[in-house]
Amino acid sequence: MTDIERLKTYATTEKQRGFEWDFRKDIAQYEVWDEIQVGQVGTGAQTYLITDDDVLDFNRGALETDPRYVDAEQARTHGGPRIHPLFCVAIAFYCIDRGMGSWIRTPGARNPGQDIEIHEQFEIGEEINLTITHYDKWVRRGNYYMQDKLEYRNQDGTLKATWYVSLLLPKTRADVQRFASA
Repeated sequence: MTDIERLKTYATTEKQRGFEWDFRKDIAQYEVWDEIQVGQVGTGAQTYLITDDDVLDFNRGALETDPRYVDAEQARTHGGPRIHPLFCVAIAFYCIDRGMGSWIRTPGARNPGQDIEIHEQFEIGEEINLTITHYDKWVRRGNYYMQDKLEYRNQDGTLKATWYVSLLLPKTRADVQRFASA
C-alpha cells in the first residue's frame, strides 16, 4: 500500500473522499515562488459548505476530547458541534484546490509560523468563499518566503476569518519538481 492509499483510508467525509491527497500529482499546475506576482487577487476554486460531519471529523483529527467537539449527540444538546479554530485551514485547502494559492500544496514547503484572525465563529450550514491576495514574498538567509492573505466570507459576504498563510518554498518550478520526485 502506498502512502497516498494509506492516507485515503482515513477519509470519512464526502469532501475528504473527493480530495486529491497526492500533492505531487498536479505540480505542473501549481503556482511557484519565482512566478507569483505580489498584489494579484483572485477567488478560491471551490466553495466550502460546512457540515456537522466535516466539523466533527476535523475535531477528532485535531485530537479534541470534549464531547461538544466530537460527539454528535452531546453537541446537539449544546446547539451543535463546536468548531476548532484551525478548521479554517481545512477550508482553505479545499477551496484553493489547484487554483490561485495552490503554492500552499508545494512539496518541500516548510512552515515558518502562521497568523490567523477569527472575526466571527464559523457556523454549520454556511457556504464559505475565499478571496486570495498574493500579499508578500521575500528572501531571508537564502530562503524564499511566500505569504497570501486569505479572507473567508460566508454566503452573505460576512468576513469570518483572515489567514496570513506563509511558507518557505522552493524557488523555481524545477526546484519544486526536484522535491516532488525525491
